[in-house]
This record gives sequence, structure tokens and C-alpha cells, in this order.
Amino acid sequence: MTQPDSDVFSLPNEADIHDHDFHQLVVVLDGNTDFDIQGKGKQLHTGEGCILPSENSHAFAGLGDNRIMVINLPIPPQKGITDEEYEIVSRLFDQAAYFQLNPRLQILASALSGELQQYPNDMILARACGNTLLSAIRHQINNKDVRTRGNHLDIDKLDQFIELNLSRRVHIDQLANFCFLSVSQFHERFKDRIGMTPHQYLMRKRLERAQSLLREGHPPIQVAEMCGFSSQSAMTNVFSQTLSITPLKYQKQFGGR
Repeated sequence: MTQPDSDVFSLPNEADIHDHDFHQLVVVLDGNTDFDIQGKGKQLHTGEGCILPSENSHAFAGLGDNRIMVINLPIPPQKGITDEEYEIVSRLFDQAAYFQLNPRLQILASALSGELQQYPNDMILARACGNTLLSAIRHQINNKDVRTRGNHLDIDKLDQFIELNLSRRVHIDQLANFCFLSVSQFHERFKDRIGMTPHQYLMRKRLERAQSLLREGHPPIQVAEMCGFSSQSAMTNVFSQTLSITPLKYQKQFGGR
């Protein structure tokens, strides 16, 4: 390990405890997890994370389906990072802590994790992704202004987050957490702003992407998966109820346009 490296994986549901001789930063990408650092336990949800200094014993477990991104910073610094750079970054690990990513960094983490999963054996990419997210989180934590919660809905950033995660099952509590709001606050403010419920908006986004992919010629079964529908029949039901046409007929009628 020559520089901060990164990886994406799921935590097992069986609780475990360990420590390690390198610093580690954990970001929850999907689902829920449980951490306990020095007797301070916390459930971490999508967009939340923790800072784990080296030789700091911690317990952890996944709570059902989950996906996390970890960034490891070796001790002492090795080639590929200067002493000055290491000193700046390592200050982030002066003490264990929990944190929540702002919307912009949730989008960044989601995009970087997608690249890591696409090219899992690319160590250069792993180091670059680790450096990028570690530096961005360092700036967020050092900037007190980002802790303002629930001031307004940034629909553009919300759309970016949805687009990056549309192939997976996006839950309303994830979107609420993304906006630093409770589920009830998010639902109320979203409906006032957009004129439809978050669930209706998500379904419209899935439908729009499905229409685009079908026009491009992708098989319906593949389109259903790419758009986050639970099954091809679920997508067919949405098409029939909303557009009064099946995906296959839609493709035959509008494909190639």
C-alpha cells in the first residue's frame, strides 16, 4: 500500500470486532450498518460514515443488504505521497468520529464507487478514488458551514443522485437523508416544490430512462434491471398503467428514433 487506497464491498450481518495498523475511513453507500467505536455505538445509513484511527478497536456489522466504501491510509507514509501531504491528510484521523456527507459528496462517493466496481483490479484507480474522496471529506469536516441542515431542496443535486443510483433500489429515506431532512419533512417539502410525491417522481425517472433504453434497442428484461424495477413484469405494469402500452410494443413502435 503506497498511497490511500479504496475498495467497495458489503459488511456481513454477523458482528465482528478488530483493529488495524492503518487509518481507515468508511462511507455507507447503500443500506444500513452498525458501528461501535470506543463504546460509542451508532447505526450508519446511506451517506453517513466514520473515521477510524489506526489501532482503534471497533465493532461493526451489516444490517441487511448494504454497500460501503472504505479508504485506507497507511502508516507511516510510503512512496507516492510527500511528508507534507501526509501530515495534512492524517490530521483527519486525530480522533475517531462519525460524520454525514453533504449532497455533493454523496454524489461524488456514488460515482467513485461505481468506477471502483467497474474496474476492481485497477490499483491506480483505487488510489485516485481514495485520494479524491478523502481530500473532499477533509474539506467538508473542516468547513463548519456544511453542517447547516434542511435549508432547501437542491433538485439538481437530488436528480444527479437519483440518476447515479437508478439501477439500484432507491428508498425514500435515502433521499431524505441526502437532503438532511426527516422522511416526513422531505415528503412534505418535496411535494410542495415538485407537485408530486417522491415515490411518483422516482417512478417517473425510471419510466423515462426505460423509454430511452428501449428506443436504443436494449432488451426489455435488461432495461428493467438497468432502471431498478423489481422485475420485468413490474416494469410492464408501470408501462401499461402509465402509457397504456407494453414495453415490447413501445420498443417496436418507437425503437430506432
